[in-house]
Amino acid sequence: MFIVRKFRTLRSNPVGVYHKVKAKFKAKLVKMAGGIAPIYGEDYDRHWNFTTFKNKVILDLGADYGSTAYYFLRKGASKVVAVEGDTVLASKLKANSKKFDKIVPIETFIDSSEKIEKLISHYHPDLVKVDIEGYEKLLLNVYNIANVNEWLIEAHTEQLYDSIVKFFLAHGFSTRSFLYLSNKLKIIHAYRYFSFGEK
Repeated sequence: MFIVRKFRTLRSNPVGVYHKVKAKFKAKLVKMAGGIAPIYGEDYDRHWNFTTFKNKVILDLGADYGSTAYYFLRKGASKVVAVEGDTVLASKLKANSKKFDKIVPIETFIDSSEKIEKLISHYHPDLVKVDIEGYEKLLLNVYNIANVNEWLIEAHTEQLYDSIVKFFLAHGFSTRSFLYLSNKLKIIHAYRYFSFGEK
């Protein structure tokens, strides 16, 4: 039965299967090299290959156990402030960040706009990545949104996607959107005064 299901999946979605197998292989290589593999086998190169992280301070909201922070460092980030609210993941994040002095782990659940505002005011990030499982709606009330020139936001619903794009456009940002096919999420790239350079 298991083999039949796998074969049906391969036949119905060969490209999706290819990307999943490729991501798992990359994750094994990352682990073998002493790094932190992407959570859920995600392929961060496919997820964020349209921008650069080089020499940037990244505020990573929804940092899981540090896999995204590690990815940003590998891509040249100067520092990653990694914020995670899930207790189990945050504990692993703290342990993993000990290997990398450029990761600042913070255990807190992002449940208010004020928390985002305080993190922006305190750390002065160049880019904020937001993947907080629907709480991205809190961005719509962040008063200092324009203090950061670049944002990467996962929108989990069409309505949230529309609201976030309108909000950023109203605050002088340009936006681009990307569909991340494996889980049908939309990634919003909001940016101001941004030149697309080396990745």
